[in-house]
Amino acid sequence: MNDIKLAFFLAWKSLSRGNKSSLALVVVIMMIVFLNLLFTDSIFAGISKSINANKVEYQYGEVIIEPKIGETFIIDTASIINSIQDHSEVYKIAPITEVQVTYVNEKEGDGRDDERIGSSLVGTDISDNSRQVFDIKSKIIRGRFLQDGDYGKIVIGSGLSGGFSGGMFTNDLGGVKVGERIMVEYGGGRKEYEIIGIFKTKSSGMDRKGFILDKEMYSILGVNNISSSIVLRLHNPDESLAIVRQLRNSQFSEYQIGPWQEKIALGAGVGESFDIIGSLLRVIGSLVAGLVIFIIIFVDIVNKRRQVGILKAIGITEGVIINSYIIRGIFYAAVGSILGYLLMQYGIVGAFARHPIDLPMGDVVPFIKSGAVTSSVLFFLVAGLVGSAFPAVQEIRKKILDLLYH
Repeated sequence: MNDIKLAFFLAWKSLSRGNKSSLALVVVIMMIVFLNLLFTDSIFAGISKSINANKVEYQYGEVIIEPKIGETFIIDTASIINSIQDHSEVYKIAPITEVQVTYVNEKEGDGRDDERIGSSLVGTDISDNSRQVFDIKSKIIRGRFLQDGDYGKIVIGSGLSGGFSGGMFTNDLGGVKVGERIMVEYGGGRKEYEIIGIFKTKSSGMDRKGFILDKEMYSILGVNNISSSIVLRLHNPDESLAIVRQLRNSQFSEYQIGPWQEKIALGAGVGESFDIIGSLLRVIGSLVAGLVIFIIIFVDIVNKRRQVGILKAIGITEGVIINSYIIRGIFYAAVGSILGYLLMQYGIVGAFARHPIDLPMGDVVPFIKSGAVTSSVLFFLVAGLVGSAFPAVQEIRKKILDLLYH
């Protein structure tokens, strides 16, 4: 215990009596290395979170009910909705009537230069706000959203229309605009629609779809009270798994019921890839930090060889002197980590929250994961320990005469 106290005393005296500018520079360097490591990881986490959020907000909701195996539609949609809508966790529920169609932009009307895109057509209920589980209306970038009586009119996504930069698709309808007309082919029939609005959610699946009134969709299909899925929006997204378990154990057990987590295979795959990249970057960043500390400690020992020799000559053990340098190395890593985290959490993240990064898959804000912070700090502390221990052991174990006269 006395040796440990003495090691801390020597480390403290070295830091407090040393050059303050040099100390500040070392801490700033460590802070920048840690900040760079944490920033890169948080950007990846932010991209993954943005992809997942867009899938929930504009494609799947928190819970989705789909038809029974082997069936195309949910037949008795109204009774299912009436049974679920009063659940305390559900704040919005809506049927989604969606069919596969082909969108055609007949540029000259001669069939030779048509743009044809296979995608989905969705019928939406605009009469009740509680049925608007996907807020497409707020994402309109051209024209307007559907209104009551808008038969023969359609709202389409920017990925389908084309003509907008930053798209994720190479094929589209050639940049059709509001007021122009397109053909929609479905089930052997076709109908012409006037484009009254174009939306952009940055959800790749949603931005390739078109929306018409649900009443018109029912008229096309020749049916009523059916849906291709029922989407639930919850007050607390974390309750999605619990709600799914309840529904699977209810009278609706024959239907395919799943949480949003089961639907975002792309987001999950991207997240796992980013986690691997983040782990590699943490290792690389820690190696850089260890190398910086190695150089700092080595240079310091070389410049203070005579002092180290005197300490050994008066009876202070090698272990105490080595430990004093290790304490210094860990101090540099710890202070750099703390300052880097504080700057990231309360400076950079806040700035990006006000001005998100505009990427094709969504507006990205850096997201700091607690696990990433913990592992980064641990890596940094180990780097501080190893980076300081190696030169300290190498130099301090030299003979006293070599330290005093070389």
